[in-house]
Amino acid sequence: MLRPNRRRALSGTCAGALIAALAATTASAQDTTIRMWFNGTPEAHGEVLDRLIPQFEEANPGINVEYEITAWSSYQQQIATAAAGGTLPDIIFGFSNLVAGFAERGLLADHAEFFDPAHFVPATVELTSWNGTWSMLPTWFSANGLSWRTDLIEAGGHDASDAPADWDEWLAWAEGATIRDDAGNITQLGFYSSSFDFNRSNLFTRMVEGNAGAMFSDDGMMATMNSPEAVEAAAFFQTLVECCDVPRSIEADNVGLGQGRTAMVYNNFAFRNWQNEFPDVLQYAGLGLVPPGPQGTPEMAGAGLGANVIAITSTSQNPEEAAALLQFLIVEPDNIVQLAGLGGSIPGAVLPDGHPYLEGNPLAQEYLELALEGGSADPKHPNFSEYESILNVWLDELLLNGMDPQEAMDSAAAEIQAEIIDRSGIGFN
Repeated sequence: MLRPNRRRALSGTCAGALIAALAATTASAQDTTIRMWFNGTPEAHGEVLDRLIPQFEEANPGINVEYEITAWSSYQQQIATAAAGGTLPDIIFGFSNLVAGFAERGLLADHAEFFDPAHFVPATVELTSWNGTWSMLPTWFSANGLSWRTDLIEAGGHDASDAPADWDEWLAWAEGATIRDDAGNITQLGFYSSSFDFNRSNLFTRMVEGNAGAMFSDDGMMATMNSPEAVEAAAFFQTLVECCDVPRSIEADNVGLGQGRTAMVYNNFAFRNWQNEFPDVLQYAGLGLVPPGPQGTPEMAGAGLGANVIAITSTSQNPEEAAALLQFLIVEPDNIVQLAGLGGSIPGAVLPDGHPYLEGNPLAQEYLELALEGGSADPKHPNFSEYESILNVWLDELLLNGMDPQEAMDSAAAEIQAEIIDRSGIGFN
């Protein structure tokens, strides 16, 4: 849906020195139009853009902005169709796991030409780079992690003051917090593996890493999710789900994730909800997001970091003006927090010390700590969405249909090797 331009007078808003520098070349421009696709919801993100875009236009005479809120479910196809037809807008949106694919297809500008990486959280710059080029800008980011309700874990007979130390303790916590009715149906989940496929594949990747394994060889040219460490992780994941979970039983937007019927979850959506609804009993594992397995190290697997991202396209006829718009929306602290705050995430741009958004948002502080101290992202690859789709097929066989873990992982590795790595000849970066 295109949102009409609604001009409003500035109320003491300062565009900032870099905005002025970027916009200086457009001072004499007449009727330059910037087209932007932005993922989100019209009711939330659209309302914020309705406030901010007129302010930008007032501060940058001669630049008009047309922006469309694109659907989460269809934007990849929308971008692919526009790229094939030569009709990409000046600015597109996406997720960090798709940066490599967009960049490899030549759709993106080099953002180092317009922005200073020092103005962004370092981990997010890494997330949005491909083959040495800063391909997209992080808008906001979050981290999947193990969260738990201390009251439900303690009611199951366990001390929940610290994260579970290993897989045995993790399973014991989940078993103790699982409640079944007389017919054997689970009425309280000891652990929930999420409604979303990408959460399960993200968790499995972290479990493999926490068990001293890897999903791919160091150069990314061999699928290794059928190694002994990975198969052991798959077997544990299957046991955890069989004992204490009803996969896909709870919608992510349910209040309290099933009205408080879940004791543990690896899911950033859970942490967002629980932060508000169960503040006195919520615990989060911090950087220790996944307990190590039997073959693992004392260090737990790192955070599963991911970001929403935005970029100037390589075909834009007005890259300087597009950069000025993104500087205003994405880098200016008081503007980006209005967009990032809708999901409880943390801006990719560095906020000043003591900024109210961080001071009043424990969730954002947790995410920032994760990003500054470490963590790991999903493997980068131009065909990431295909890789994840294949992996999730075999995780479904493992978790929903009880497939033998070795067989499931052998099948996943063989298909990913043949259909992605060998076909493309490109490793993960």
